[in-house]
Amino acid sequence: MKLDLLIKNGRVADVESGAFVERSVGVVGDRIVDLTALGEFDAETTIDANGALVLPGLIDFHAHVFHGGSAISVNPDVVCLPNGVTSVVDAGSSGWANYPSFYNGVITPSTVKIKSYLNVVNVGLATLGGGPTGYLENTNPANYNAERIKATFERYGDNLLGLKLRYSRDIAKDKNYSADPFHSTLALAKSLKVPLCVHVTDSLMGADELVHHFREGDVYAHCFHGTGNTILNPSGRLFDSVKEAKARGVIFDCSNGVAHFDFSVARAALAEGFMPDVISTDLTTKNSLRTNRVYSLPFVMSKYYAMGMPLMDIVRAVTQTPARLMRMAGEIGTLAPGANADIAIVKLRSEAVTFEDTRGESMTGEAYFDNCATVCNGQIVYRRYHF
Repeated sequence: MKLDLLIKNGRVADVESGAFVERSVGVVGDRIVDLTALGEFDAETTIDANGALVLPGLIDFHAHVFHGGSAISVNPDVVCLPNGVTSVVDAGSSGWANYPSFYNGVITPSTVKIKSYLNVVNVGLATLGGGPTGYLENTNPANYNAERIKATFERYGDNLLGLKLRYSRDIAKDKNYSADPFHSTLALAKSLKVPLCVHVTDSLMGADELVHHFREGDVYAHCFHGTGNTILNPSGRLFDSVKEAKARGVIFDCSNGVAHFDFSVARAALAEGFMPDVISTDLTTKNSLRTNRVYSLPFVMSKYYAMGMPLMDIVRAVTQTPARLMRMAGEIGTLAPGANADIAIVKLRSEAVTFEDTRGESMTGEAYFDNCATVCNGQIVYRRYHF
């Protein structure tokens, strides 16, 4: 049989078994094939991945990619593909009023697979990050348009994963709102029977109380931030309610960002065995390829590796788990036969690398994930000549 692509000699991440195995990966068309069932075969193109990790195409579960529609959003193909990212979730850049533009102008034509959360605010984050004239979104529940939001979910339900709310003091402090934005958004999510993704940095409600309201599949974004109300109690340990929420299926996403990660919070959580379910970037034009607080998804992965998170747990947090949350388990986030041929060939370079948190604290790691080649939908979309 003739393969379109053969990747050989790499350490392949088998996320189902939790092991790295020495085997080849074959691609025909846009699918991964079972080489053991083929007998003899040759390949149109062969990549020697000796010394590299062969991973499922990486998934950035929290980024902003409404390129051209919001000031903070990046171009998904330009930023993601060279970094091994073949799927991305937009974390509420658009609301019902501008979502059709996002869907038709960015989601549909992009090579990278994109799913999204719909911001409960009518225009999402269109007004955020526009320089001195930009302003924060208005989260007053009096302005929610439940009918239009429902209609948007009915029309675009294949793409939309749930509702998004930014629930922070800087957005809603001292505002004379008609009701609490979190409770109003949660009620709307329940009525629509969809998950909720909540930006929780310095939330109006303390984490200990807030997390009790989260349901299985709801996303607690920026879980390791260090501003105001955090997941740590006054003694510096995790709230029991946070651990209980994780156990019942609430998703804790690190969604790093430039202002949403604190080493002291992350280290305390990891010391108690509390790892993020999802590792993501919160990519924007302010941090993509610019800062050692974020830079790229492989860079954020490298930080957790430096903090001692097991390698396979890191891989699953950027492949298998987000694939499930995107309702695409078995299609992406895996290298199993029959899956979509999305692949990242990554080298773990032994080299000093510096990471920085929101407060300016730095940490030096001894290795980083360096993407060398990306395959998306069976096509080589990025490849270095030398690995």
